[in-house]
Amino acid sequence: MLENYYGERATDEQRKRQLAVAAALEIAKASVGAGNGISGARTEYDLQSVAKEIAPLADAIQAALEKA
Repeated sequence: MLENYYGERATDEQRKRQLAVAAALEIAKASVGAGNGISGARTEYDLQSVAKEIAPLADAIQAALEKA
């Protein structure tokens, strides 16, 4: 989904960020897709909550990888 976001001339930092954001999106997707016992479609609240956390989650993933 984000493979060519920065194009072919992406810097190493851009590639690292792209991977961290992709990982955060996968976690968010799993979180929103998790059943909570309430029937029906995802609510606007669910999506807004996840959207607020994508950047901080990507930051945390990136920071954790840089410590390794």
